[in-house]
Amino acid sequence: MQKLPVGIQTFSKIREKNYLYVDKTENIFNLIENGEIYFLSRPRRFGKSLLVSTLEELFSANKELFKDLYIYDKWDWDKKYPVIVLDFGSMDYKNSDELKDSLFDLLNRTSKKFEIELISKTLSQRFGELIENINKKFNQKVVILIDEYDKPIIDHITNLEIADGNRKTLNNFYQSLKANDKFLKFVFITGISKFSSTSIFSGLNNLTDITLDKDYAAICGYTHKELEKYFKGHIKKLGNEESLNYKETVNKIEDWYDGYTWDGKTKVYNPFSTLLLFNKRKFSNYWFSSGTPTFLIEILKKENNLQPIIQPIPAIEDDLDTFEIENIHPITLLFQTGYLTIKEINNNHGVMEYILDIPNYEVRESLIRRLVNAYTNLSTENLKELKNKTYTSILDKDSKGLLDVLESIYHRLSYPLKGDDEKYYHGIFLVALYFLGIESQGEVTTYSGRADIIFKIKGKTIIIEIKYSSTKSTKTMIKEAFKQIKEKKYYTRYKDENPIYLALAFSKNDIDCEFKNKLE
Repeated sequence: MQKLPVGIQTFSKIREKNYLYVDKTENIFNLIENGEIYFLSRPRRFGKSLLVSTLEELFSANKELFKDLYIYDKWDWDKKYPVIVLDFGSMDYKNSDELKDSLFDLLNRTSKKFEIELISKTLSQRFGELIENINKKFNQKVVILIDEYDKPIIDHITNLEIADGNRKTLNNFYQSLKANDKFLKFVFITGISKFSSTSIFSGLNNLTDITLDKDYAAICGYTHKELEKYFKGHIKKLGNEESLNYKETVNKIEDWYDGYTWDGKTKVYNPFSTLLLFNKRKFSNYWFSSGTPTFLIEILKKENNLQPIIQPIPAIEDDLDTFEIENIHPITLLFQTGYLTIKEINNNHGVMEYILDIPNYEVRESLIRRLVNAYTNLSTENLKELKNKTYTSILDKDSKGLLDVLESIYHRLSYPLKGDDEKYYHGIFLVALYFLGIESQGEVTTYSGRADIIFKIKGKTIIIEIKYSSTKSTKTMIKEAFKQIKEKKYYTRYKDENPIYLALAFSKNDIDCEFKNKLE
């Protein structure tokens, strides 16, 4: 078994030290053959930096690094291009002044590398001067690789003043690319998010966004075929430690780390988590725990809408594409940061509809735990203690017991409810159910309407209707809930199972619930 490149994003080091490399050079070859200027969005720690590093070595004509790879006998190694790499992950950007200093420093270091003197005073002019002078000196067009172009904005997304200052600095800096287009051979830009007001998208001629392109859906991450081809020995070793056979081990890895798609068909494993899994030989929440941004949780709390976390949600391409820092749509943010992925794509009367869902067990379990803790301040151990009481209360139709559980959660909500919103309570209840180990369905479509929640415990079906009002009594709402279940016939497909009916009623200061075996 080859050594695992855990934490290594430098292509030359992986190849020279004989670390395992999953060959993506066929994707890279097709990319270069079919265009010149690209943007690729992928979540953090998903292989973007390694892809940039591979492109750098390829255009630098370091032939020996590519021996035995797909592209080796297809590339013209006699052509060597000057390459400028802008890695924003290695820069300082606590504010716009610090970002400007970092960019000036980068341009100065790059000019020394190519032995070129720069005299321009402004960032934009200096960048343009660098490109033009390199082109003249080497009589070759220039390759520009920009990794994590949006990091100075994303890392300050909760501080609008700093984020906007950094955005304006970048906007001015990137304008040089359009002005110097004639000197460019190839431009490749990576990031997490796509900010529409950044000139990198509005200014560059013929820029192609391949984020949702089916031809490049597997350019980052590992396909199932690649997993079994490159990691077979590691899979067997993990299986031995887990006391699982080969097939059982593969299935468990798939549940935990597979499921990311950008075309609705080609699924890929999270490379960061997969490498750490085989390195540590233990299933854990590696990617989620490596840096889930606090601002993501805060935005979800602010929106008071947990629907995207609970069930698949439809979106159109505009929802997945761009956003402004002044108006962040949570669905766009969840998709671009990797907490939602495309599960299927449907043509709905000429409009492409994307069905989004959480990609895998690692993300779902971790995100829901974080959300429950953020909303309620209940620890993981507190919630586990409530699990047995929840099961017992529901199966015994013990309204008082379930009410104790609900009060333990809802009365500890740490974030104030803004206005009258039934969906807020609905979402929290679904999240709590999931974390308590109860797989549930929200907004279940029936012949005559949508049931709020339906789930099963030990083979018993429970149909739930939730009501919220700031003016009505909880007793009145409970009667209305049972009446709605009966009138809408939510029970039809479960009638032979003798389901349990549960009505939940919430006001701003009170909670109530009631069970029934039969509807009157």
